Amino acid sequence: MNTAEFDRMFAIEETHWWYRGRRELVRAALDRYAPTQRPLRLLDLACATGMSFRFLQDYGDIRGVDISEETIRLCAARGIDRIVRGDALKLPFGDTSFDVVLALDAFEHFEDDEAAMREVFRVLAPGGVLVATVPAFMALWSPHDVAYHHHRRYRRPQLRERLERAGFVTERMSYSSMTLSPAVWALRKLRGMSPRPDEEATSDFAVPMPWPLEKLAGVITAAETALEKHVDLPFGVSLYGVLRKPL
Repeated sequence: MNTAEFDRMFAIEETHWWYRGRRELVRAALDRYAPTQRPLRLLDLACATGMSFRFLQDYGDIRGVDISEETIRLCAARGIDRIVRGDALKLPFGDTSFDVVLALDAFEHFEDDEAAMREVFRVLAPGGVLVATVPAFMALWSPHDVAYHHHRRYRRPQLRERLERAGFVTERMSYSSMTLSPAVWALRKLRGMSPRPDEEATSDFAVPMPWPLEKLAGVITAAETALEKHVDLPFGVSLYGVLRKPL
């Protein structure tokens, strides 16, 4: 990702409707599936700007790892210093070091995503859980994915198969942002129709959204997130999974 996208993420992720919905899903997953002992040992893989340190600190001790010096700088601006600069394909942690690993829109950034999955499996303690989110459906590929340096978008069978090959057992896997997916598809197709090779690709977050539409998106996402805590959705913009390392 370019520096402008990191700065944009840092500015909006505390209040943006999409990030709020993802945080609610993560907390619901931890409440239902995480080991019951507290405090938990948590690792945020490719932790970006460190928002997990704010919304999950009540669960336990959080560590972050990211390969980007820019993200570590932004984390420092939030007073977060428990970040290690490291490669997800060779994590700088011992075996069974964590009870929970968060991979929130992380695996799509790695050319060898299965190597990263195996590393996550290695550092998880037996009985520990992985909470993962990834972008869904290559039909939604757009300048947003280019700006974020994605290698792929996933379908549910593909993500499940790769994670299970790494050794995980699937607890649940669901698409998310289902209701808004037609609008997102239309926006991305429109953006992709007029490529500007002389300009750097930008994410969807760079596209201004009128306040009433942003408010409506927040209401829809909150309602869908409440539903998704109990029901798996058949399609959507993103894919959400909870996986366990067997005892």
